[in-house]
Amino acid sequence: MTDYSDILTWAIIAFAVLGIGAAIANFLKTPREQRYRGISSPTIEERLKACPESAQAVIIGADKKRALLKAAPYAVIALPPILFVLWLKTLSYPECASLFGFNAAYLSLLLVSYGLPVGLFILSLSFFPTGIRTVTTGYYPPLDTAILSDTIAKKGPISMIRGVVLLLLPLLMLFLVSTGNDLYTTMASGKNMQQITEKMESKCSSRITPLSNEAALKSTAP
Repeated sequence: MTDYSDILTWAIIAFAVLGIGAAIANFLKTPREQRYRGISSPTIEERLKACPESAQAVIIGADKKRALLKAAPYAVIALPPILFVLWLKTLSYPECASLFGFNAAYLSLLLVSYGLPVGLFILSLSFFPTGIRTVTTGYYPPLDTAILSDTIAKKGPISMIRGVVLLLLPLLMLFLVSTGNDLYTTMASGKNMQQITEKMESKCSSRITPLSNEAALKSTAP
């Protein structure tokens, strides 16, 4: 059966690549003379003055406490799956281990098929109100957004596109949920949880038996 810990690892790598790509895009968007250390970046007031009048740009003041409070539940929810993946990577044979009475390989299958897609869907729903406020007011980020540092909010086509993307994001995540369900159905092949677990554990037995025989031979050797 597929090693789902590897799938989870590649999913985490994909999100890391997206983050790195966003950082590179932000670097390339920065004027060349301001990219490197030793050159102070313009203040937010200077950047505000550089915005075109059509953007109707305004500064949103930072509200770190509120921003951290809003982010805290998502961090708490994300921590158990991350710890589970890290624990899973330490196992040579996940089908030979259990957690809370459930086979570790089966739990990884559930996490890949349902946990990750459903989690991303719930996360996308949290951005839906931001998308609505962006489309209705034209500002991105919306003027009442809780942010960690002072940010310039602008109007314009790019802001509207961002708002529409946030509105459509739950639909994309629903497609991902459907794909995860199809993956589970394909891998299960009509079997119930007990049958899937028994099949995984049967592979575990075939792996452990040769090791046990080898250990027994060593113990009886003169």
